[in-house]
Amino acid sequence: MAHKRKSSNQQHSVERGKGLFRTLIAGEGHTLTDAFDNLQHAACVNRIWRHPHRQLLGARITLAPEEGDGYWDFTQIGHDLYIVVGNFTFKDPRLEFVPGDGLVQFFFCLSGDLTMAVSRTEPLHINRPSLLIYSQPKGVDFNEWTAPSAHERWVVITVRPQFLADSFLGSSADAPRQLQALLGGTSRALEYFQLPLNAQMFELATKLVNNSYSGVLGHVYAEAVAVQLLCTAIASFDSLASIPTEHYSEREVRCFHSVRNILMQQLTPVPKIPQIARTVGMSETNLKRGFKLVFGETIFEFSVRCRMQHALALLRDHRTPVARVAEAVGYRHQTSFATAFRQHFGLRPKDVRHTHHP
Repeated sequence: MAHKRKSSNQQHSVERGKGLFRTLIAGEGHTLTDAFDNLQHAACVNRIWRHPHRQLLGARITLAPEEGDGYWDFTQIGHDLYIVVGNFTFKDPRLEFVPGDGLVQFFFCLSGDLTMAVSRTEPLHINRPSLLIYSQPKGVDFNEWTAPSAHERWVVITVRPQFLADSFLGSSADAPRQLQALLGGTSRALEYFQLPLNAQMFELATKLVNNSYSGVLGHVYAEAVAVQLLCTAIASFDSLASIPTEHYSEREVRCFHSVRNILMQQLTPVPKIPQIARTVGMSETNLKRGFKLVFGETIFEFSVRCRMQHALALLRDHRTPVARVAEAVGYRHQTSFATAFRQHFGLRPKDVRHTHHP
């Protein structure tokens, strides 16, 4: 896969060679499994934990103060399942080359500003809570990069396809239709789905990021919660079961990405679907249907997520009055905004103000 051209600011500010965890542990151009194989020898790893009876290997990398703040936690279960928990902020942008490894990856994003060049048409910008599930065949490579000062909080669970089929599904034939494409192992292109992060997935991923246990017990806990998280993610494919399989041209996929960009950038007034459809040159029916199939959520759901995340950022800043926050994300009345915010996050806007955020 051709590497995607970044925006001019990213293109000139990202320094190759620094990279993310693969580069730090195993060197540039190495796979996730290479990184795990090298955990016991990497100078950047703070500590190694082992649980031979459960075939568990765990490690942590803490960022040096000159690099940023935070850590990565790694848990390996046998040779079939790998868990990476990221909770960090780099001072500078980072670029990493990601080689294809033939594995299936579940990327649970809680917050951050990560871009992945997974598409031939448009890079995938991940700065909202979401689940990205993809299969990256060997020989299919891409770049990913982080924005400076972005607080990355995510969980990545990587599984060998056969293990996923045997241990969680019984067989590949029993997998949800959309997941079967990731398990087949016959595609020569990167296959991916992006789904909304439902409340249960958000809660479980947060438990892994905020793991209160340490040492071996912490990695046993990570194993248990990761299994729950995988089950929840697989079950989420049921929400796509009623959507027919369709093929979309590159032009149509570009349109869907354009719609996402419009929704992320225009938070108020909230864009109307007829207006968006005219802007990208598609019928409303095809736009709504295709957007849901490609991204796993409706245009309305994505719009609400974008606006709620922006509202959360403004509230954490502690300087913008709640009424102004409501206006900034398309709500005329503060009470309507407060209701929507509570439905989305499970807490009131004023609760955010009373919570300390580092």
